[in-house]
Amino acid sequence: MERQLLIVDDKIRLCESLEQNFRQLHYGCYYATNSSDAIRIFLDQDISAVILDVKLGDESGIDVLKELTALNAKVPVIMITAFATIETAVESIKLGAFDYLQKPVNFNKLARAVENAIRIRNLEEENLKLRRKLSDFSSKLVTRNREMIVLCRKAQQLALTDLPVLICGESGTGKELLADFIHASSPQSCNQIVKVNCSAFAESLLDNELFGHERGAFTGAESTFQGVFERAHNSSLFLDEIGDMPLAIQSKILRTLQDQEFRRVGGRTDIKVKVRFIAATNKDVQQMIEQQQFRADLLYRLNAATLTIPPLRERKEDIPLLVNHFLQEFGVQQGNRVKRVNPELMDLLVSFEWLGNVRELRNALHYAAATTGGEVLAPSNLPPGFIKRGLEAPPLEGIRERTERDLILNTLKLANHNKKKAAEILRLSRKTLYNKLEKYGISLR
Repeated sequence: MERQLLIVDDKIRLCESLEQNFRQLHYGCYYATNSSDAIRIFLDQDISAVILDVKLGDESGIDVLKELTALNAKVPVIMITAFATIETAVESIKLGAFDYLQKPVNFNKLARAVENAIRIRNLEEENLKLRRKLSDFSSKLVTRNREMIVLCRKAQQLALTDLPVLICGESGTGKELLADFIHASSPQSCNQIVKVNCSAFAESLLDNELFGHERGAFTGAESTFQGVFERAHNSSLFLDEIGDMPLAIQSKILRTLQDQEFRRVGGRTDIKVKVRFIAATNKDVQQMIEQQQFRADLLYRLNAATLTIPPLRERKEDIPLLVNHFLQEFGVQQGNRVKRVNPELMDLLVSFEWLGNVRELRNALHYAAATTGGEVLAPSNLPPGFIKRGLEAPPLEGIRERTERDLILNTLKLANHNKKKAAEILRLSRKTLYNKLEKYGISLR
């Protein structure tokens, strides 16, 4: 997109001269000789930077600066003047001017000031977008589980390296979400992440999807096709279910990771790429290696940065958080009236084993929220199949005690078995904590 420059000076010949010179540097230029025209152009056009004279005939450029920064403080303003004083320079900078130059202005110096101003403004906007994107992904990683918190911190650290990352975990634990989080935390986050589910393609089609083909490579190849490695250049590539990838393609993946280059199907030359590689699997890769279904050397390449997401049944303290998060999400997206679940349902949700993990929890709540007319969910609102499975769970009267016992055990672990600290975290007196430890048969050693 062409950069748009606004020149504001009461000397029309200077405006025309600057306009001509800046157009040679591929700027789109507008100029104004008074404040009203300057404000009108500033509002009507997408201005990238402003060159503003401190004195506009009988008008004050400082007053114009105040108006421009009030309208849009992100647009940098370079002040110029034939009557330079320290006081005016300081006042201009305090009011938001990017730079302050004295007339007669050397054009090369002025052009560098404009270039720097636009570059810094673009960097600030890009950083703001990245922070918002990272904040958005961070809000989706709902957890208070210590293992998950450590995992997310490690993921952020790995995001700043060029190491390929392997994410392991059962189906529904959030492997794709963690991949998005890594990408959002990485230097490549300004570009779109590219994703492929390896289990969705037959071997010949997966090869083509990953590496592309040249025109005429096979019957029907009427044009060149860019594979995902090529499309993910200077970005991140996420290969989901890499455990379903045939051995022959695993070999090509390994070569691409090692050399950062590949060859299209039917191609004769190698193509260099710079790709942040993220893979995920819900399978036991070590067992697959023993069964000769996965290349050991590919695992060695990925093993340096492996992240394993624990199943939801091992982090039950996250379930109440996830329940509230999903209900809020449904309310924002679909306008559902549901605000909370009743205690009996929460007990049931916490006690459930969740073989489908977070995805199953979300789907169950989605069904319940979509089919109820009230603001509070109860066990009867859950999907019929879920209720049948829920009946096989411990009786509701025993669930609360089991949940409390698990909470105490997890808190003791978090407090390194310091009972005084655990009591403070649980907001219990030490005597009450000791009574509960004895009640649930938890060792006091």
